[in-house]
Amino acid sequence: MQEKGFVSEENQYVVVGRIADTYGLKGELKVEPYLDAKHWKSLKRVFLKRKGGSYVPFEIERVRPHNKDLLIVKFVGYDDLTSVEGFRSARIFLPKEELPKKRKDEYYYFELEGLEVFTEEGKRLGKITGIISQKPYDLLEIDGGRTYIPFVKALVKEVRLKDGKVLVSKILEGL
Repeated sequence: MQEKGFVSEENQYVVVGRIADTYGLKGELKVEPYLDAKHWKSLKRVFLKRKGGSYVPFEIERVRPHNKDLLIVKFVGYDDLTSVEGFRSARIFLPKEELPKKRKDEYYYFELEGLEVFTEEGKRLGKITGIISQKPYDLLEIDGGRTYIPFVKALVKEVRLKDGKVLVSKILEGL
């Protein structure tokens, strides 16, 4: 229904993954993707950010699936373990304008954070302060964890990005 990603402090780049570890001896990296794997196959470059510094582009040589939830990513010019060891735990960014197009019923996490949540009858439940990604569905964190709402069509009736609100089922009225 949606894809992860949140806007960086400069509001121009979105986190699209995290380097979990190195993989093998040939400069490959295990990546926890925040975008669907199908989108990663079309990416030509991504950015890593230096601490306190700028965003540095990295050209992607290849991407392949690994286990159930990870990808193996290889950057052009990084051909051995030593050259990529310093990338562990780094977040991977894309400029907002380079994000893959999404379908009508998909949302990036950064688009949902900050939206006000109302029941269909108009009762305000709070503000989305985060999204917790888990299986089989994600949770909308309301007011810093005061409440969690499963992000499923049965409960989340409508997302109105332009209005800054999310409408949820009247079942949730008592929250």
